[in-house]
Amino acid sequence: MMDFALCESKRLYLRDFNSDDAEAVFSYAGNAENTYFMDWGQDSREDVDNYMAQKFTEQIESPRRRFDLAVCLRENGKLIGSAGLFLDENRSQAELGYIFHRAYQHMGYASEAAEALLRFGFMNLDLHRIYARCDGENLASEAVMKRIGMRKEADMKSCKYTKVGQKQQWRGEKLYALLQKEYLNRAFDAIRQSENRQ
Repeated sequence: MMDFALCESKRLYLRDFNSDDAEAVFSYAGNAENTYFMDWGQDSREDVDNYMAQKFTEQIESPRRRFDLAVCLRENGKLIGSAGLFLDENRSQAELGYIFHRAYQHMGYASEAAEALLRFGFMNLDLHRIYARCDGENLASEAVMKRIGMRKEADMKSCKYTKVGQKQQWRGEKLYALLQKEYLNRAFDAIRQSENRQ
Protein backbone atom coordinates (compact mmCIF):
# COMPACT_ATOMS: atom_id res chain seq x y z
CA MET A 1 0.00 0.00 0.00
CA MET A 2 1.40 3.39 -1.03
CA ASP A 3 1.95 6.04 1.66
CA PHE A 4 0.14 9.34 1.21
CA ALA A 5 1.94 11.09 -1.66
CA LEU A 6 2.24 14.86 -1.89
CA CYS A 7 3.25 14.47 -5.53
CA GLU A 8 4.08 11.64 -7.88
CA SER A 9 5.40 10.71 -11.30
CA LYS A 10 5.42 7.65 -13.53
CA ARG A 11 7.95 5.69 -11.44
CA LEU A 12 8.06 7.62 -8.15
CA TYR A 13 6.01 9.10 -5.36
CA LEU A 14 7.17 11.76 -2.90
CA ARG A 15 5.88 11.69 0.66
CA ASP A 16 6.70 13.07 4.08
CA PHE A 17 9.36 11.24 6.07
CA ASN A 18 8.22 8.97 8.89
CA SER A 19 9.87 7.30 11.88
CA ASP A 20 10.74 4.15 9.88
CA ASP A 21 12.93 6.01 7.37
CA ALA A 22 16.09 6.68 9.40
CA GLU A 23 18.06 3.66 8.15
CA ALA A 24 17.27 4.39 4.50
CA VAL A 25 18.27 8.03 4.94
CA PHE A 26 21.53 7.02 6.63
CA SER A 27 22.33 4.73 3.68
CA TYR A 28 22.80 7.77 1.43
CA ALA A 29 23.42 10.64 3.89
CA GLY A 30 26.10 8.67 5.74
CA ASN A 31 28.05 7.86 2.57
CA ALA A 32 31.02 10.15 1.85
CA GLU A 33 30.93 9.56 -1.93
CA ASN A 34 27.20 10.16 -2.07
CA THR A 35 27.45 13.48 -0.22
CA TYR A 36 30.66 14.73 -1.86
CA PHE A 37 29.10 17.95 -3.18
CA MET A 38 26.86 18.51 -0.14
CA ASP A 39 28.13 21.03 2.40
CA TRP A 40 26.31 19.09 5.16
CA GLY A 41 27.62 15.57 4.46
CA GLN A 42 28.84 13.00 5.55
CA ASP A 43 26.23 12.51 8.28
CA SER A 44 26.62 10.30 11.32
CA ARG A 45 23.69 8.22 12.55
CA GLU A 46 23.12 10.86 15.25
CA ASP A 47 23.02 13.56 12.55
CA VAL A 48 20.38 11.55 10.70
CA ASP A 49 18.28 11.10 13.85
CA ASN A 50 18.42 14.88 14.45
CA TYR A 51 17.53 15.48 10.80
CA MET A 52 14.49 13.22 11.10
CA ALA A 53 13.29 15.02 14.22
CA GLN A 54 13.63 18.31 12.36
CA LYS A 55 11.56 16.94 9.45
CA PHE A 56 8.72 15.95 11.79
CA THR A 57 8.65 19.50 13.20
CA GLU A 58 8.63 21.06 9.73
CA GLN A 59 5.74 18.85 8.61
CA ILE A 60 3.35 20.40 11.14
CA GLU A 61 4.42 24.04 10.72
CA SER A 62 1.64 26.36 9.59
CA PRO A 63 2.04 27.82 7.11
CA ARG A 64 4.47 25.18 5.93
CA ARG A 65 7.65 26.42 4.24
CA ARG A 66 9.80 23.29 3.92
CA PHE A 67 8.69 20.36 1.80
CA ASP A 68 11.68 18.03 2.21
CA LEU A 69 10.25 14.75 0.97
CA ALA A 70 11.19 11.08 0.81
CA VAL A 71 11.42 9.84 -2.79
CA CYS A 72 10.10 6.29 -3.14
CA LEU A 73 9.75 3.80 -5.97
CA ARG A 74 6.12 3.21 -6.93
CA GLU A 75 6.74 -0.48 -7.62
CA ASN A 76 7.81 -1.40 -4.10
CA GLY A 77 7.83 1.71 -1.87
CA LYS A 78 11.62 1.66 -1.43
CA LEU A 79 13.03 5.01 -0.28
CA ILE A 80 15.88 5.95 -2.67
CA GLY A 81 16.58 9.59 -1.82
CA SER A 82 15.03 12.91 -0.96
CA ALA A 83 13.92 15.96 -2.90
CA GLY A 84 12.30 19.13 -1.72
CA LEU A 85 11.14 22.68 -2.07
CA PHE A 86 12.32 25.21 0.51
CA LEU A 87 10.14 28.32 0.46
CA ASP A 88 11.15 31.88 1.31
CA GLU A 89 9.42 33.88 4.06
CA ASN A 90 6.79 35.21 1.64
CA ARG A 91 6.07 31.71 0.28
CA SER A 92 6.46 33.09 -3.25
CA GLN A 93 9.79 31.51 -4.24
CA ALA A 94 11.47 28.21 -3.39
CA GLU A 95 14.79 26.49 -3.75
CA LEU A 96 14.70 23.01 -5.26
CA GLY A 97 17.09 20.41 -3.86
CA TYR A 98 17.66 16.66 -4.23
CA ILE A 99 19.97 13.83 -3.26
CA PHE A 100 19.76 10.16 -4.26
CA HIS A 101 21.43 6.97 -3.12
CA ARG A 102 24.32 6.18 -5.47
CA ALA A 103 22.70 2.89 -6.51
CA TYR A 104 19.82 4.88 -8.03
CA GLN A 105 21.73 7.68 -9.74
CA HIS A 106 21.99 8.04 -13.54
CA MET A 107 18.58 6.43 -14.02
CA GLY A 108 16.54 9.60 -14.51
CA TYR A 109 15.01 9.49 -11.02
CA ALA A 110 16.35 12.91 -9.95
CA SER A 111 14.91 14.57 -13.05
CA GLU A 112 11.60 12.79 -12.57
CA ALA A 113 11.34 13.83 -8.92
CA ALA A 114 12.43 17.40 -9.70
CA GLU A 115 9.83 17.68 -12.47
CA ALA A 116 7.14 16.45 -10.07
CA LEU A 117 8.20 19.13 -7.57
CA LEU A 118 8.06 21.85 -10.23
CA ARG A 119 4.47 20.83 -10.94
CA PHE A 120 3.66 20.71 -7.21
CA GLY A 121 5.32 24.06 -6.55
CA PHE A 122 3.76 25.97 -9.42
CA MET A 123 0.33 24.31 -9.50
CA ASN A 124 -0.35 23.45 -5.84
CA LEU A 125 1.69 26.07 -3.99
CA ASP A 126 1.26 28.82 -6.62
CA LEU A 127 4.95 29.78 -6.46
CA HIS A 128 6.25 32.63 -8.59
CA ARG A 129 9.77 31.23 -9.04
CA ILE A 130 11.69 28.04 -8.31
CA TYR A 131 15.48 27.98 -8.42
CA ALA A 132 18.25 25.45 -7.86
CA ARG A 133 21.96 25.70 -7.18
CA CYS A 134 24.85 23.30 -7.55
CA ASP A 135 28.61 23.21 -7.14
CA GLY A 136 30.37 24.44 -10.26
CA GLU A 137 31.77 20.97 -10.91
CA ASN A 138 28.62 18.99 -10.12
CA LEU A 139 27.76 18.23 -13.74
CA ALA A 140 25.16 15.58 -12.88
CA SER A 141 23.12 18.02 -10.81
CA GLU A 142 23.43 20.71 -13.48
CA ALA A 143 22.20 18.19 -16.07
CA VAL A 144 19.04 17.65 -14.00
CA MET A 145 18.34 21.40 -13.93
CA LYS A 146 18.74 21.59 -17.70
CA ARG A 147 16.64 18.49 -18.30
CA ILE A 148 13.64 19.87 -16.40
CA GLY A 149 13.71 23.09 -18.40
CA MET A 150 15.33 25.49 -15.96
CA ARG A 151 17.36 28.33 -17.42
CA LYS A 152 20.85 29.30 -16.25
CA GLU A 153 20.88 32.60 -14.38
CA ALA A 154 24.45 32.65 -13.09
CA ASP A 155 27.79 30.87 -13.24
CA MET A 156 29.68 32.26 -10.25
CA LYS A 157 33.39 31.63 -9.86
CA SER A 158 35.01 31.00 -6.48
CA CYS A 159 32.03 32.55 -4.70
CA LYS A 160 31.46 30.21 -1.77
CA TYR A 161 33.81 28.98 0.94
CA THR A 162 32.39 25.58 1.74
CA LYS A 163 33.18 21.94 2.37
CA VAL A 164 33.52 19.67 -0.65
CA GLY A 165 34.48 16.12 0.27
CA GLN A 166 36.30 16.65 3.55
CA LYS A 167 38.03 19.90 2.61
CA GLN A 168 36.98 23.53 3.15
CA GLN A 169 37.69 25.50 -0.02
CA TRP A 170 36.49 28.23 -2.33
CA ARG A 171 34.09 26.84 -4.91
CA GLY A 172 32.09 28.05 -7.86
CA GLU A 173 28.33 27.74 -7.99
CA LYS A 174 25.77 27.56 -10.79
CA LEU A 175 22.26 28.92 -10.47
CA TYR A 176 19.25 27.85 -12.54
CA ALA A 177 15.64 29.00 -12.24
CA LEU A 178 12.17 28.87 -13.75
CA LEU A 179 9.22 31.25 -13.40
CA GLN A 180 5.67 30.05 -13.00
CA LYS A 181 4.63 31.78 -16.23
CA GLU A 182 7.48 30.06 -18.09
CA TYR A 183 6.39 26.70 -16.72
CA LEU A 184 2.74 27.29 -17.64
CA ASN A 185 3.62 28.53 -21.15
CA ARG A 186 5.69 25.39 -21.68
CA ALA A 187 2.80 23.22 -20.50
CA PHE A 188 0.33 25.00 -22.80
CA ASP A 189 2.73 24.64 -25.75
CA ALA A 190 3.00 20.90 -25.09
CA ILE A 191 -0.80 20.59 -25.05
CA ARG A 192 -1.13 22.52 -28.32
CA GLN A 193 1.54 20.40 -29.99
CA SER A 194 -0.21 17.23 -28.83
CA GLU A 195 -3.55 18.47 -30.20
CA ASN A 196 -1.94 19.38 -33.54
CA ARG A 197 -0.54 15.85 -33.88
CA GLN A 198 -3.98 14.26 -33.42
